[in-house]
Amino acid sequence: MRNAPYQIAAWSALAAIVFVTLSPIQMRPGDIFSIDVDRALAFGLLASAFMVAYPRHAVAVGLLVVAGAGFIELLQFLSPSRHARIDDAIVKAIGAAGGMVLAFLYNSLRSVRHARRRTFRPSLVQSAQTAPQIANGMTSLPVTSNMIQAVYFSQEDGKLRIRMHSGEERLFQGVSQEEAEALVKAPSPGRHYVEQIRTRFPRLAA
Repeated sequence: MRNAPYQIAAWSALAAIVFVTLSPIQMRPGDIFSIDVDRALAFGLLASAFMVAYPRHAVAVGLLVVAGAGFIELLQFLSPSRHARIDDAIVKAIGAAGGMVLAFLYNSLRSVRHARRRTFRPSLVQSAQTAPQIANGMTSLPVTSNMIQAVYFSQEDGKLRIRMHSGEERLFQGVSQEEAEALVKAPSPGRHYVEQIRTRFPRLAA
């Protein structure tokens, strides 16, 4: 899950803020800036983290954090050494609103980048419709790699032909469509070839 690290960070941040809010005053960490700036930054980061972690529900999640600023402030009534204040809740809510703006911009940029990757790296199905055919019904699949120059795949018999930049060609059999797609879409097709293709599938004479 791509958003798992963001989700872990968001919930960890929430747990830390609740702890700092309810813990005895002497256990509260020292201020980095002024106390109001620290509060605003904390809730700004919290709102940003949750909106990035759950981009499909970003607005709803961000508004919940803004509203939650007042609720978390009220939790201080549970601690005998802490006191809830309306102005503190307002500062936290303003910080959360600022975090919403930053997260919205980040999510928008991330969506644009994702759309561009999909445009320049079409799926295997799209490639099969538009890519040139070679001998034996194989289809050329787009790949970007320092090791691999070209990849050809046949859905009919599961043969995968890989041409290296050195000019050497290697032919494998028994490769599924999913495996071929995973190779050309891997962050490092060369490493994926070494770890997932070369050692797992029978090699034929190219």
